[in-house]
Amino acid sequence: MAPHVTLCEDVGEKAQKEFYIEKSLAKMKGEWLGLKFLLPRFKSTSTYTISGYDDAITILDEHIVTAQAM
Repeated sequence: MAPHVTLCEDVGEKAQKEFYIEKSLAKMKGEWLGLKFLLPRFKSTSTYTISGYDDAITILDEHIVTAQAM
């Protein structure tokens, strides 16, 4: 096994990084599941607007920072 130590370390390191990415993606997906947008009518027209997206922007910013750190 001694001649293969470097290879084993490389494989272990890659597996650890992959596990971290999968764990992070699962957490991110869970944060998006509970998010709801509202579609109120604009004044008295038949046009609707999107509201309640402030939380989505915050979550998206956090996920961008997390993804860049990976």
